[in-house]
Amino acid sequence: GKTALRFGTAALSYGELDQAADRVAHRLIEAGVRPGDMVGLWLTRGIELLVLQLGIAKTGAAWLPFDAEVPVERIAVCLDDAAARVLLVDAETGAALAEPPPGTRVIDAAQLMAPLPAGTVPRRREGALPSHTAYVIYTSGSTGKPKGIAITQGSICHFLRSENARLGVDENDRVYQGFSAAFDMSFEEIWISYLVGASLWIAPRLLAGDPEALPRALIEQDISVLHAVPTLLALFAQDVPNLRIINLGGEMCPQALVDKWAAPTRRIFNTYGPTEATVSASLAELHAGEPVTIGEALPNYGLLVIEVIEPEAIVDGRLPPLKLLPLGETGELCITGPGVAAGYLGRPELTAEKFVANPWARNEREARLYRTGDLARVEVRADGTPQMQCLGRADDQVKVRGFRVELGEIEAVLAQQPGVGTTVVVLRPEGGIDQLIAFYVPAGEPPAAPALRTALSGRLPPYMVPARFESLDAMPRLPSGKIDRKVLRALPLAAAAQAEGGDVPETPAEELLFAALERLFPGQPIRRAQDFFADLGGHSLL
Repeated sequence: GKTALRFGTAALSYGELDQAADRVAHRLIEAGVRPGDMVGLWLTRGIELLVLQLGIAKTGAAWLPFDAEVPVERIAVCLDDAAARVLLVDAETGAALAEPPPGTRVIDAAQLMAPLPAGTVPRRREGALPSHTAYVIYTSGSTGKPKGIAITQGSICHFLRSENARLGVDENDRVYQGFSAAFDMSFEEIWISYLVGASLWIAPRLLAGDPEALPRALIEQDISVLHAVPTLLALFAQDVPNLRIINLGGEMCPQALVDKWAAPTRRIFNTYGPTEATVSASLAELHAGEPVTIGEALPNYGLLVIEVIEPEAIVDGRLPPLKLLPLGETGELCITGPGVAAGYLGRPELTAEKFVANPWARNEREARLYRTGDLARVEVRADGTPQMQCLGRADDQVKVRGFRVELGEIEAVLAQQPGVGTTVVVLRPEGGIDQLIAFYVPAGEPPAAPALRTALSGRLPPYMVPARFESLDAMPRLPSGKIDRKVLRALPLAAAAQAEGGDVPETPAEELLFAALERLFPGQPIRRAQDFFADLGGHSLL
């Protein structure tokens, strides 16, 4: 009788959810769906979507979820790549499908959920194994072709128990379901709730991105558990006192956000992990005034930091020997344990480069490493506990004037400054020269650019201090909720304000010189006593 799902005025108890999913599974098995098969899942938000997802799981087949707003062409590419023979749709998505992708049978949700004829004995799956695929998630590939990541039944079942051993969601919780089913953070919301018997409230699509209305709705619905990307939480117009657990993930978490949301009755967690390692691999409990980290590995997972492998060191797809780094040194973060995926569907070269044998394995579970492409270092806290600090993407490691710069390191320092909320630093050509540009969403009173420049100059070498600090009302986002860096690389910059406190040019030569320096260092006061390199942040290319 316990409520499992609520959406609008509709609700399903756990018993009703189970029976509805059994009907779906029965009809899919009748249609020839077997363990190991791939089933496309393209529905709009609502109870039907989750019933069909559970129905696919009951057949032992894998679901391949698509965002409701995804272009039809991308669906066809992914179905073909995953060799999916079936695509499940609802009235709305079915209408958007002009013709079924070749070789794929399209089945309507209403047909699957209809009552079974009297006396029908529902069919059950046969021969399902933990090694069979449970779901496939497609992420955008750097080549433009999406890459499919297949996660096994064994990996996802282990993950749900492992993460909840730390989170502690229980049957009395009311959990918000806001992520798209095509983004694997939704599995934390949905499947951890099923694991413990909590109630899920499925938010309408328009509400899920509304920072004014969403906190009000969370209060009205008495939601106690929120899984979110930090940027959504940062936009909330008010506190939500009933939240007992906030689980943040998907992007870097600003210190100011933790300080704002920390409360004696509430636990805040920061989770980290790529889809390739099954949703999340590490977790930190966050406290006001303490540095934000990604904490330590979830039970049975392992985190290692290796020396960054330069692309030119990979010959004929073979990697050089891996080198483990000591505490405190920055390198590439690797994940080991039962969550590491088998690899990318149909991409053996990429799989061999990213999923490698673990030379430090202590058991069969640790036999393989996934190279995340993220930079990290282990820092030992005052109490002696090691904590993992994530510093952004290794491919966000750019060359600035010949120096290797980790953009995540600049972002981490910038995020600690008063008045700075979410922040992203990009390298982009300005006036024909690559410049670091810092974008940020203010948290309260926006700080002045000179104050930010001074603060960063005190903590970072001159070549790592951004040339410009751009305030934004909101960060541009991808459908997953993550920040869209591509948009930031092309965003027009605000006109630089006239700098105050500069000297006045006194000769014709100085007039030319000051004008040239103002173009190179917009918004910075120009004074005769300044050093071009040390004070202004100039360099030989300028």
